[in-house]
Amino acid sequence: MPTTEEIPVVIIGAGAAGLTLATLLDTAKVPCIVLERQDRTYIEGRQRAGVVDARGVRMFERWGLADQLLAGPVAQTIDYRVNGVGRVFEIAGDNGSEGRFCTQQMLVNNLLRELIDMRGGDVRFDVTDVTITDEDGQRPQVRYTREGQVHTIACDHIAGCDADRGVSRASIPASVLTTISHEFGYAWLAVLVEAPVVAHPIMAASDHGFVAQLPRGPQRSRYYLQCPLSDGTQDWPHARIWDEIRLRLNDDTIPDAVVLDCEVVPLRSVVHAPMQHRNIYLAGDAAHLVPPTGAKGMNMALYDVDVLAQALVDAVNSDDGSTLAGYSATVLPRVWKYQEFSAWMTDMMHDGGDPTQNGAFRQMTARARLDELFSSPVAARLHSDFQRGVA
Repeated sequence: MPTTEEIPVVIIGAGAAGLTLATLLDTAKVPCIVLERQDRTYIEGRQRAGVVDARGVRMFERWGLADQLLAGPVAQTIDYRVNGVGRVFEIAGDNGSEGRFCTQQMLVNNLLRELIDMRGGDVRFDVTDVTITDEDGQRPQVRYTREGQVHTIACDHIAGCDADRGVSRASIPASVLTTISHEFGYAWLAVLVEAPVVAHPIMAASDHGFVAQLPRGPQRSRYYLQCPLSDGTQDWPHARIWDEIRLRLNDDTIPDAVVLDCEVVPLRSVVHAPMQHRNIYLAGDAAHLVPPTGAKGMNMALYDVDVLAQALVDAVNSDDGSTLAGYSATVLPRVWKYQEFSAWMTDMMHDGGDPTQNGAFRQMTARARLDELFSSPVAARLHSDFQRGVA
C-alpha cells in the first residue's frame, strides 16, 4: 500500500541548481529529497555551458564547500576576434579565491560525489509523473512514479530547479506569473566536437556571422555559429559546419574533427516573476533564461539557491519565515543585472558581425564598444566585474 513520507524540503531537478541547494541544506542539517527524471549517468555526462564566477566561488567558500567542489586557480581569458584578428582579454580580479575555476559539468559531478557518495544524500533518479499539490492552507505534497510504484511526499517547501519546461513553474497558476521575454531574432547552431580549445576561448564577430569556441573538457569543445531561426540541423551537414567555422574565423588551417552532437538553439531572454507562490520557490532556468553569450545562466542559478538555501534554513531551523517570504524580491534585482549584461554581450557580438542583420551602423558601433574593452580601463574593469559576478 502506498505510504506518505514527510520531509521539510523537496527539490525537483538534479542539475547545478538543485544539487547545490541540496548540498547547502545538508550542510545546515535541513533534510531534503531531490527528484530527477533522468538517471545519474545521464546527469554526469550532460554537457552544459558556464564557469563558476567569483561571487559563486565566495558562496561555496562561505558554506565551507569550496575545497570539495572547486578546482585550483586558473587565468580567465577570452580571445575576442573581429574578422579573424584577435585580442586576448584577461578578466581582471583580486588576488585569492576569485581565480578558482570550475565548469558546470565539473561542478555537477563534484556535487553528485559530495552529496550522494560522501554524505548519503537522498537523490532519486528515474522518476516520472511528478505532480505538485500546493493548496492554500494545506501542507504541500509531491507525487511521483518510480519503478512502477506511486510515491507521495508531504513537505513544507518545494524548490523548483527543474528548468524551463518543468513541472514546478507549471504548478503555479498562470494568473500569478508575469513573463517578460525578448527574442533576439536569430539562433545558434551548437556543435560539440572532439577537438580541444588550443589557446583561449574564442568569441568572434565576422562579416559572415558570429562564431565562438568554448571548452567542454580537456579534449572537447563546443562551437556556436549564428544561424537563422528557420534553420534545422539538416541544413548543417558536417562539411558545411567546418567550412563556415574556417570562414568566420578567417583561418584555413583549422582541421575537420569529429562532430559528436549539434542542435539549433534560439537566443532569447525570459524572466518569470514572482519567483515564488505559496510554498513553491523557483530557481535557475525555471525562473529565468539568458542567452549563453554572457555565460551567466548557471551563475544566476547559484545566486538564487544561495539566497533560497539561507531562507529555508531560517524557516526550518529557526521557524523564521521572513527571509523566505522575501526570496523573490531579493533575487530579482540581480537577475535583471545579469540579463542586462547578457543582452549587452549578445548585441555587441552579433551586431558587430554580419551587417545584413541590423545594418552597417549597428555593426560599426558594436565594434567600437568591443574596442573600448581594450582602450578604456573603466570599460575593461566594468566588463571584468560583470564576468566575475561582482558588478
